[in-house]
Amino acid sequence: MSPKGNRLLTGAIRLLPFILIVLPAVLGFLYVHAFGVSVVYGDQWRMVAFFHQMQQGTLSLPDLFAEHNEHRIFFPRIAMLALGTATEWNNLAEMYLTQVCLLITLFLLLLIFKQNVKATLFLFVPIAFLVFSLRQSLNMLLGFQIAFVFVQTFGVLTLCLLHFSGRGKFGKLAFPAALASGIVASLSALPGLFVWPAGFLQILIGPMERSTKKLLAGAWILVGVATWAVYFIEPAQTGNANSSSLPVLASPAVMAEHFATLVGGSMFWEPQQSLAFIVGLALIGLSGIALLLVYKSGGLSGNSFWIALVAYAFLILASITLGRAGLGVENSLTPRYASFSVLLVIGVYAMLVKLAAEKGSRPAAAMLGALSVAVLLSLPVSYSTGLNVGIQHKAEKEEAAAVLSTYESQPDELLQSYLRRDPDSLRRLAPLLENLEYNVFSEGGEPSPPAADPD
Repeated sequence: MSPKGNRLLTGAIRLLPFILIVLPAVLGFLYVHAFGVSVVYGDQWRMVAFFHQMQQGTLSLPDLFAEHNEHRIFFPRIAMLALGTATEWNNLAEMYLTQVCLLITLFLLLLIFKQNVKATLFLFVPIAFLVFSLRQSLNMLLGFQIAFVFVQTFGVLTLCLLHFSGRGKFGKLAFPAALASGIVASLSALPGLFVWPAGFLQILIGPMERSTKKLLAGAWILVGVATWAVYFIEPAQTGNANSSSLPVLASPAVMAEHFATLVGGSMFWEPQQSLAFIVGLALIGLSGIALLLVYKSGGLSGNSFWIALVAYAFLILASITLGRAGLGVENSLTPRYASFSVLLVIGVYAMLVKLAAEKGSRPAAAMLGALSVAVLLSLPVSYSTGLNVGIQHKAEKEEAAAVLSTYESQPDELLQSYLRRDPDSLRRLAPLLENLEYNVFSEGGEPSPPAADPD
């Protein structure tokens, strides 16, 4: 081959991992483009009152801070109100924002991987596919789920900023930015609160001088405790929120099964509950062994980001188990939780890559191979099932848009069936939406073909 041909081949090889890393992000945006439908649905109906209040000039900070079930979605509400005002509440804007958040998560993980792990970028490709996994289809295709994606992205951003605190030119700015990002994660949904214990662990084991570590740990505890306290203070007015729902406690055995299935749900869907449970148990075991190998190799400080990421995911999944195990094990495979379980897989995977590449650990290499095979085998199922879910979702939401746009002539049963809202509440809120000329009532809203019979 000629020198020019060799240079072209070398350049192509160097570009290939970046192409493979970007590919799942492109597929994610195309997924929203193909299957996203703008229609108010389910919990999203609660936002109608916020848009109405904003138009009337009566919207206040206590309204935005009010609870949504057990969550405070202060920052997601602001994002949805801003996007809704700019787009006449076209929910596709929220879905694309979700994809942008996932892209930011991917970039942050790539930044840490390149800086912290001395390995070929080809080994980062599985992480890219996990970040944009279609297991998160519910979060991708329902704009209101931006709250959970905010928890993921701002949680990762917080840990990333902690990683760079005290390092390089912008090291002094990184810690205050980490505090701000942690507050955003916490006031996006309840799981975001766990960024504070995870971040504290990262500071404790991170490669900082002892004096710096004490100072940062003290400030972190102070702001973290204050954030938790503010989160659980009763709101001044609760007109826009339901009271927090208490968890339905289950037996220890059921909770253990729920937790393991939740962990395995990062890669497997509802029909594969048994497989998700087995893979979840394996991932929990891999986590423990990986941490033990890291500890024995003296690499705790060098793996502080990945360990904190795993801790963040574990704490979130444990809280979900506590609150939802009583609803049945099948609840653990709800797609919205996959945004958290993939973080655990990513953290364990990166630790194994680091151990295998830098320490030459054969046990780590063997476990890395097994985990890589599991991720690769899950991809065809994830994409094929995700496509089927997308097709079904689009058909259902197009029918819901048709029902909503003709709500005055629709029977109560059809309204409740398609829009997942009690008819009395819907007939009170739909006129507000129509007066605003938002969503399906905007000039660019969804068309209104005859609605199908729910039977």
